Amino acid sequence: MPDPRTLFLLTNVYPLAKGEEFIENEIEYLSHNFRRVIIVATQTKPSDTVTRPVPENVEIVIAGHPRPVGRALAAGVATGLRKLPRAALSRTSVRHPQTIAIDALFEARSRTSADELLAELPGLKLAPGEHVVIYSFWLHTPARVGMLLAEDLRSRGVIVDRFVSRAHRYDLYEEFAPYHHIPERRMLLEALDTVCPVSDQGTRALQSQWPSFGSEVQTRRLGTPDPGELVRCSRTPFRIISCSHLQPVKRMTRMPAVLAQLRARGVDAQWIHLGDGPDMPAVRAAAQEHGVTENVDLRGYVPNTDVIDLERKLRPSCLINLSASEGLPVSMMEAASLGIPIVGTDVGGVCEIIANRTSGHLLDADFTDNQAADALEWLAGLPEQQYEDVCGASRRIWQTDFDQAVVYPRFCSEVLGAD
Repeated sequence: MPDPRTLFLLTNVYPLAKGEEFIENEIEYLSHNFRRVIIVATQTKPSDTVTRPVPENVEIVIAGHPRPVGRALAAGVATGLRKLPRAALSRTSVRHPQTIAIDALFEARSRTSADELLAELPGLKLAPGEHVVIYSFWLHTPARVGMLLAEDLRSRGVIVDRFVSRAHRYDLYEEFAPYHHIPERRMLLEALDTVCPVSDQGTRALQSQWPSFGSEVQTRRLGTPDPGELVRCSRTPFRIISCSHLQPVKRMTRMPAVLAQLRARGVDAQWIHLGDGPDMPAVRAAAQEHGVTENVDLRGYVPNTDVIDLERKLRPSCLINLSASEGLPVSMMEAASLGIPIVGTDVGGVCEIIANRTSGHLLDADFTDNQAADALEWLAGLPEQQYEDVCGASRRIWQTDFDQAVVYPRFCSEVLGAD
């Protein structure tokens, strides 16, 4: 029997628009383990609509607005300054003045979303004495909305048993944030019962930055479904795939130069990219500059539900990720589940899914194009049995640490406290 309590799941936009596709793997387990699940999308646009199906016992509340720009941005900062908790203001005032503005805008956006959510609460019919669990998918705006939700529910006599959050990349690594500052971090950590980075590296980083909260931080990885039939990886030609949103942090504008080097060494290499984004024109220009346009296939946006089947049909030689910063990419989990070797930069939790020279190849975060070509050439030149061993090792890592049939039931019972 499912847990009789209500679970609030706070997201950015899921199940509206595009993005947060990885929640699609988890929602079935949440709905199975709780009698009632209420998803709150906290950062939507007026034009966003529900684009993903959800289980029957899942309700959706839309409580968000796009990030303000221009004059609205200044107004948002001014509003947030008036609403900032006094403790948060006193802590940020000794740092760069911009951090105060960041906190203020964060507070204004969070309160706007929370106000819309709280206006919906009477219709959700939560009675005094009823028990709920609040789960934020991000240690950022959704978590602050969750904090305000918890305060309001308690004032109504509703019992909040647990308030937990995952943490990924932008919401975790302060060194990559503007002015090395993530808004209201201490206040959120004080309010949360448990924080779950999706990688061991993320857990170590958060415990190092905030040692007084170390006991509340524990790794809980995301998972992907068993795809069934594995990929019959082929190296004739040597087909490199990548799957990501094309934005600067992914550094895919460098891939044409790497591909050109690899082909100059006599490897019949091709590159296929799944995904769109603002760097698409720059990637096309780089392919033309390095003379590999005919060897590059930019597929654009591919629905998450189609990725596995497409990768199986492509029979890739490996998946590559050149990111400057990562959490632990779902694209890598999916590739590993299919038995595809992975080449990736040693950032975030990537080293937890690539066993260097065993299931793929790790690159330094500040790799050169020559080093990336070396890693791919190593994989292309392995004897056939050794290459098959690499494919098998990639699959075994997924089975141990990233199988959703293992990780999500544990998360529901051990973190969310589902019966």
